[in-house]
Amino acid sequence: MPDKKIIIIGSGKLALDIAVYLRERGNEAIIYEKRISGSRFVEKLCKSRNIEYRCFDTEEMTEALKEDLRNYRLKVISAVNTYIFPKDIVEHRNFDGINYHNALLPYHRGMNAEAWAIYEMDSYTGITWHRISTAVDCGEIIVQRKIALDSSITSLKLLKKQTDIAFEAFKKFADKFIADERLECVTQINKKCGFHKIKDIPNDGYINEKWDMSQIGAFLRAMDYGKLETLSEPRLKIGSATFIWDRYKFVENQREEKDMVRIEDNNIIITKNNCGRHIVLTNIKVLEDAG
Repeated sequence: MPDKKIIIIGSGKLALDIAVYLRERGNEAIIYEKRISGSRFVEKLCKSRNIEYRCFDTEEMTEALKEDLRNYRLKVISAVNTYIFPKDIVEHRNFDGINYHNALLPYHRGMNAEAWAIYEMDSYTGITWHRISTAVDCGEIIVQRKIALDSSITSLKLLKKQTDIAFEAFKKFADKFIADERLECVTQINKKCGFHKIKDIPNDGYINEKWDMSQIGAFLRAMDYGKLETLSEPRLKIGSATFIWDRYKFVENQREEKDMVRIEDNNIIITKNNCGRHIVLTNIKVLEDAG
């Protein structure tokens, strides 16, 4: 029987936390990252903790995994990862993989699930660890954790909360997975819940003036990843001009008598009839190259 090799495929802090945790349990892992941009954030984290790291484009990742499968039994942990595993890799006799998904599967399969849960005003979301299958985000569920959503949470805040909960959930079954012990899994319910592609953005990135205040707020919070460039900048079209802004805020006020979008100083103010608050988009500027 070939030797075992533990590979963590992912970007960000979760992949590093898992590698460090496994090391503390006597299991060395290597981190593979799919190259998305010029960022070296994960590489620097790995170097600081003396964890082996390799970065690939999609084709290079596939070839590296195929080479590994020829020589090792792979235990693959996919954590915040955009690489899609080919069918021949998933079905290889030496492959055993699990994936972290930041939603309660089968809901919000695909990319940026935290944003879609907020935008669609779900009352709760969560995290799922599941086995990797030939269909994306469709494998048997190992564990799920539910997270209640309120009207103030942003995608950035939710992403951090999900990552923390996912790490704690992983630790509950990590030893069994690495040791090839049986995990109690359940088949996902057969429900058509849609799939979010990496190119998909809520309402194509634009505020719809006809939305009520709750939906506008949900859109803004869904698009809010702080300084992370996860989705495009949110936009608002007024007449022939398309505006972007630096920040947004909700302001309590007397109930307005009509729906209104107005420009005041360097801000856009959005009010809704009988709402009791308005939204201010601050430090606006016209997007010159908007289509």
